[in-house]
Order: sequence, then structure tokens, then C-alpha cells
Amino acid sequence: MTRALFWLATIGLAVSSLATGNEPAPAATEAGMPAGLADRVAANSAAVAKRDVAALDDIWTDDYTFINPHGALLTRKQRLENLKSGVTGVEATARQIEAVHVYGDTAVAASRITLKGRYSGKEAGGEYRMLSVWVNQQGRWRLAANQLTPIARH
Repeated sequence: MTRALFWLATIGLAVSSLATGNEPAPAATEAGMPAGLADRVAANSAAVAKRDVAALDDIWTDDYTFINPHGALLTRKQRLENLKSGVTGVEATARQIEAVHVYGDTAVAASRITLKGRYSGKEAGGEYRMLSVWVNQQGRWRLAANQLTPIARH
């Protein structure tokens, strides 16, 4: 529970620091990411789309936390069960990494993503902002937390 609160606080700090600038963050290229991170980001996207639980078991940290587009907080176990059962099935049709901030063995990535599919049995298609917290554990990047927020249409 303490680690989950730590990651939620980290996400909150990252969101507030990203939101305080007046200028939009420059687009980050995958080449500008720490070594190996771009590959892990791509592997995570592919594994979620394929519902490859074995791959996600390796990519996600043991205390991984996810906040879905409907605002539900899910544990690693809950998210894996949703993917296994087919209650969650989603695929990214477009992704743009807009900012990556590295703090030692932690990287926070802000992205814009277009999805089609469902989360926890509810339709979830459209454009979203995604915030992901990656940690480098023993030389490999693992996803510790991420959140999806729908982009409002005006």
C-alpha cells in the first residue's frame, strides 16, 4: 500500500510539473529516451494489444498500478485478470511521446495516444493523455504505474 501511495504521489508531482509550463513540452523522440526504454515502451504496447500476460508479467513491476480512462484504480493482479479474461482489450492506433523526464533510475513519460477497445468491460476509444512511470531495475526498464485521461473535445 505504501509503494502504491508513493507511485501515485510521484505521478501527481509529474503531472503538476508538466502542467506548470506555459509552452507546450517539445515532442520527445524515442531516440532521446534512456537506453532500452523505447524498446520496453513498444513491447508494453504490443503485449497489451495481444493480451500477452507472460510478457506483461516481465514488463510490469510487482507493485504496478494502473488508473484506467474511467478513473478506476487497478492493481497489477486486477489488470492482468482483465486482460486474460478479455474484459479489457485495447490497441493503440497512434502514439506520440511528448515529454520524457529522467530522474536517476526513474523515467516519467507523457504521451498522447489514440486507442480503440475497452477497459474493465466499458468502451474506451478515442484520444487520451497517458502518463507512465518507468523504473530501471537491475538494468531493465519496468513499468511501475500509468494513467490514461480522455482528452475532452470542445
